[in-house]
Amino acid sequence: MTGFNKRVFEMLGRLVVFAKAYPLFFGKDTLAGQSMAAIEAAVQKLLGLDKSLEGGSAAIKRSMDDRAKARATLRNCLETISQTAKGLKLAQFSMPRGRSDQTLVSVGQLWAEHAEPLQQIFTDSGMPDFIEKLNAAVGSLQGAIDDQTFSKGARLAAASAIEQTRGDALSALQRLDPIMNNLLRNNTPVLAVWQRARRVEKYSGVKPAAPETQPTVAET
Repeated sequence: MTGFNKRVFEMLGRLVVFAKAYPLFFGKDTLAGQSMAAIEAAVQKLLGLDKSLEGGSAAIKRSMDDRAKARATLRNCLETISQTAKGLKLAQFSMPRGRSDQTLVSVGQLWAEHAEPLQQIFTDSGMPDFIEKLNAAVGSLQGAIDDQTFSKGARLAAASAIEQTRGDALSALQRLDPIMNNLLRNNTPVLAVWQRARRVEKYSGVKPAAPETQPTVAET
């Protein structure tokens, strides 16, 4: 988690620590206890969702790398077939103008079908197993596309669940906050601890230092 979600998560964690330090205010059957239980459950859920989010980001990065390698392999395969076909006067194997990954996959599948009856000609041209290599390259790129799509979907689902869980936790805090203010009205020190714990820290970005200006030297 980053940004606001991270700061809210840190705040919720402080509330859980507060509840453990002052358990007398959070009886199991009280409104305060039930609200705190909801916050504790949200913290645990957010921990799991954050792992899913980070895992999703790593999976996307891996799938991007795999996709780039598979793209290069398929493109090289197509270009080799196209160059060989050009020498054989086979115009149906000209490289497509579109170079998107899905276009490369579609062209690869089409060429594999069209090349079947011409396999001997390509074999005689020094490409005995080009159809197998072409199909393998097509499968690798399509698989990488599918993996990346799945990883992006999983990461989006985790991010959406984090937003929902954060909202549920803040709703529980909204119920709990006035209760704690009432319970601690005559206990100023502990009230201060509560108020400090439930504060969402502001972003403290450090501004870059202004560049030092060099003194001007008058020309003589």
